[in-house]
Amino acid sequence: MPVTSPGGTILQDPTDAQKKAFEENEPDFRRLDEEMHRVRDTARARLTDSGWSGPDAGDHIPCLSCSCPDFQPEGPLGRCRRFSCRHSMIDHDLPR
Repeated sequence: MPVTSPGGTILQDPTDAQKKAFEENEPDFRRLDEEMHRVRDTARARLTDSGWSGPDAGDHIPCLSCSCPDFQPEGPLGRCRRFSCRHSMIDHDLPR
């Protein structure tokens, strides 16, 4: 039975093949997420070893690819809006 989303889009129940595809996709995205966390942990450690101390984690989302102190959303294609950065959101030290 179709369901209507809050935005008014009619959502159809997924077919069995689509359910199977979603089930197969989920662990791939979990592995990707874990790899991204490993890359960020390594980048953070490398910067810390070099004497870098970024802003307080609770207040800012610093970039790990440049000295940008805080991710600014709404840049082109999901990149940091800050002109001096422009790195993707994934380059920033996102909380887990």
